[in-house]
Amino acid sequence: MVDHCKLKSTTLLVILTLSLCFLSVYQVAAQTDQTESKLQAANTAINQAFSSIVDAEKAGANVTGLLAQLNTAEGILAQAENSYRTGDSNTAAAQADRVLPITQQVTTAAQDAKQAATVFGQNTFWSTIAFTVIGSFVFVLVLFLIWRWFKRRYINNLSQSKPEVNS
Repeated sequence: MVDHCKLKSTTLLVILTLSLCFLSVYQVAAQTDQTESKLQAANTAINQAFSSIVDAEKAGANVTGLLAQLNTAEGILAQAENSYRTGDSNTAAAQADRVLPITQQVTTAAQDAKQAATVFGQNTFWSTIAFTVIGSFVFVLVLFLIWRWFKRRYINNLSQSKPEVNS
């Protein structure tokens, strides 16, 4: 329950941070420079990684480590955007380039976790069905054997008893 609350709060933090990134206004220029396009690519990569993490979580995977990595990437992207706003395009471009491998790794790990969770869920479902069917069969068989045992005992007791004749 605590992990679920932490996951919700971390998810909310990431969504708010991403919302602030989208709401920030860049100066419109006739041509977008290379640093701004790198920042936009990093933003897009973080959004894709977050979507992959959400899908993996819906499938039942443990995504806490992935969210921590995504938060690290988001922190680097925030530093890059701050550097870009202060006019340090070289640092901003370098930091934006550091974000992409992290997000690619997180996206791949989230997809793997989603697949593993899906397979685990299917295996659990089918094993539950198998155990239910086998358990039901064994239960009915045991009830039948107990019934036969009581029936034989009852018939033996009746045949061994001496009837009394009332005159």
